[in-house]
Amino acid sequence: MSFEAAWAQSAPHLAAALAQAGGTHRLEDVRALAADGAAQLWCAPRAAAVTLIEADPCERRLLVWLAGGELPTLLGEMLPRAEAWARTQGCRRLLLIGRPGWERAMKPLGYAPLARVIAKDL
Repeated sequence: MSFEAAWAQSAPHLAAALAQAGGTHRLEDVRALAADGAAQLWCAPRAAAVTLIEADPCERRLLVWLAGGELPTLLGEMLPRAEAWARTQGCRRLLLIGRPGWERAMKPLGYAPLARVIAKDL
């Protein structure tokens, strides 16, 4: 599938996720990151996600930064693909930033809280 077709399929799911993401990016910002290869676009007919590879001196990890759509598709189809791909990229772990419901949904898959993000609007 071409990038344009994948983006057209993914955009509605990602727009809904962005509405919950705190206003850090617009949909066109996400598209530009994915089109330039700075982020990875994962799509399925009923879900979409965007990941970033982060690297520190002692660790590479795949960050699931944005995800939207049907939870069974995200967890049952897309997450295993992303995990497998992350291993091929030398990633040591997969992180997900999201609302508290993600923690409950991912616990049966072996995911556990690593830290809490605390924020204040200025």
